[in-house]
Parts: sequence; structure tokens; C-alpha cells
Amino acid sequence: MNDPLSPAQTIEKLPLTGRIDSITCREIEVLFRNAVMAGKRLIVADMAGVSYVSSAGLRVFLSFQKELKKAGGEICFFACTSAVYSIFEISGFTKIFRFLSSENDVTGLVASSAGEAEIKDVPYDRAALRVLTRDTPPGSLTLIGSEEKLPSASYGEEDVVSVRAADARFAAGFAALGHSFEDYKGYFGETIVINGNIFVYPALRRSAVDFIVHTEGEMETAYHFLHGFSFAGDFAHIVSFEPRDNLFTLDALVESAHLVSSSPVIGITAIFESKGLFGMRLKKIPLAENRGPGEGDIFSGESFPEWIDYSIEAEDIYNLVVITGISARQRNRATGHADRIIPREGRCHMHGVVFDKKPFNRMIDNFPNELRRVVTGMEPQRVIHLLGRSNIGPGLMGIVEIGG
Repeated sequence: MNDPLSPAQTIEKLPLTGRIDSITCREIEVLFRNAVMAGKRLIVADMAGVSYVSSAGLRVFLSFQKELKKAGGEICFFACTSAVYSIFEISGFTKIFRFLSSENDVTGLVASSAGEAEIKDVPYDRAALRVLTRDTPPGSLTLIGSEEKLPSASYGEEDVVSVRAADARFAAGFAALGHSFEDYKGYFGETIVINGNIFVYPALRRSAVDFIVHTEGEMETAYHFLHGFSFAGDFAHIVSFEPRDNLFTLDALVESAHLVSSSPVIGITAIFESKGLFGMRLKKIPLAENRGPGEGDIFSGESFPEWIDYSIEAEDIYNLVVITGISARQRNRATGHADRIIPREGRCHMHGVVFDKKPFNRMIDNFPNELRRVVTGMEPQRVIHLLGRSNIGPGLMGIVEIGG
């Protein structure tokens, strides 16, 4: 089984031959698509055997160039003949693509992709792990509101806790966006905050993700929580993970994070390709005014299906997912805020935002930039409270060491 992608492994050299035109361009498209989905981010097209490229072929190259550029990659052309190069030149593509003339040029690309970071392998039987560790101070964990009224669905305006975006770097919970309680009380939902950017999936029958992303300026926007938590701090570890089989789960990802970090409590933020998510979300907003007469615990009995949307089958396969949450090394030793946040039957509390099926840059030292690109530039589909049996594909993970 392959290790997580090293810089050299993210480069694919594809030998192309003959004519690249409207008849053959579909074959070229399949070659490039397979490379991209395998995690390749720098594709070197060996053009030594190519005799002609039509506009149909150029269109395929341009399409993949745009896609790879968004993920920090690119297409380069190697050993073009003068006749083929002139086609690129006439079309103005020599300003868009890089052209390589020697093997040394290709070797230089590999070296420049590798960078200076020292990356170590961590043994784990469920996945190949490569870890970049930095010396950072401990992070912090904050409780937002309370879950005490959740089972009885008895929240009111007095229970709302408003948090500035600047004070919630990473967060999860149940929140809404708006200016007044009367305005936003019908729009509370499962929530995730990544680098201060918020995604809310209101608990409505026909819902859509409401979100605010901050690309510039002050982060003074208020986020209104009924309950939740936030954590802050720099990533002490960035991990590249490649599952060794098709059974890698969220529980296994959390276990791998605790192999990397010795901190009793950690904050986890990750990007990965979904292999099938299992999750749950509230179908109704747990305000006292929404309760039925004499209704009991919303998590038990006849109330459960009325209030809770619970995954029966795996969902969102191959979608790009960003998660955040906290985990305890030993659940029975969790204290303070962590003890109140993490469910009794598990060791972590994770929310995820599901994005489109798009490639992403799996270079370990590019994680903060890629996290920013995905969160601020891609279209969100939904937000869920993730269950531990969710199936995880390859990805990147940042770990904040919160402490005891």
C-alpha cells in the first residue's frame, strides 16, 4: 500500500503520442482525470511523440490547468517539437503553461516541491502517516452555552450566547446568523466554524447551508449559539494520512491523531475525501415554542424520529469534507470543558461541512493555505454532527494541543 504522497509522488509524467484532437482528446481527458483523482498535482505531459494538437486538445489542457491551479498544482509540457510548440504559441498558451526541455528541469520541479520541511513517518497499521511537527504553545478550549436544555428542547432567547467571529477560530455546535432573536430564531442549525468562517445548516425540512466567510477585514460578525464549543491555537502537528484499506473511519483518524500527539485533549481540523459519511442532525429547532404538548426527551422513544435525522446508509461518497472538533486521549479522564463537550459513549465531538467533489492539494506543508482555499472558495452542501463510523479517504489533519 502506498504511503501518503511525498512531493515526488504528487508528480505524474504522462507520455502522449500522435495527434491530440477531437477524436483522441477524450482519451487524454481520462488519463489526466485518473492522475488528478490519484492525488497528482503536477502533471508533466511528455510531448516528444506528439505530432499535432488541435483546439479540442488545447481545451482539455486548459480545463485541467484551471482545476489544478486551484489546488496548488499545474500542467507542464516536456520535450515539445517546434511544430507543436508553435501551436501553443499561436494560441497564446505559452503564457499559461510551463514548458520543460530537459530531465534536469523535471528534477528541479520535484526538488522545489519538496521544500525544507522535515517530515517524519509515524507507524500505524490502519494508515500511512507522515507528520510535520512544530514547536507551539498550548491551545485553549471554551464552552459556549449549555446542552442541558437540549434533551427537553426547552431553549429560549435567554439561552443564546453571541460570539464574535474573531473569538471563535474553530468551533462546533448549534447556532444561527442574524441581527435579532426574532429574525434568526427560525434558522438555528448544526454549525461548524473554521478559521472564523461559519457554516450553518438550519434545522428546516428543506434546508441549505448559510455561511459567512472572511477573506479580508475585521471579523466582528456575531455568531449566535444555543450550545457549542470553540478552541484556538496553532497547529502543533500537521498530518498527511493515506488509509491502508477501505475500513479507515473517523474513529481511526482520531486514534491516529493521538498517536501523533501526547496531549490529553486535542483539537482536530482535517480535510479529506469522503468514502461514506454517517451523521446526525436536528430536524427541528429545540426552542420551547417548538415542543409538542407533553413531549419528553427528544433523543428517546417516539420523539427521536420526529427530531433527529440519523444516517442509515453511507452518504456523500467522494465529496470533499472539512471537519473540526475535540478529542480526549482517555474519555474517563476528561475533565472540565472537555468532559462536558465529549459524549459519554465516545472520545470525540466532531462536526463536518460537506463540499463538492473537487480535488485538493495534499502537500503536508501547504495545509493552512489549502484549508483557507477550500473553506473560502468552495460551495458547501450541508453540515452534520459526524459519527465515528464515517468512512475516511486520504487527507490532511491539523492538531492543536489543548492540554489537560
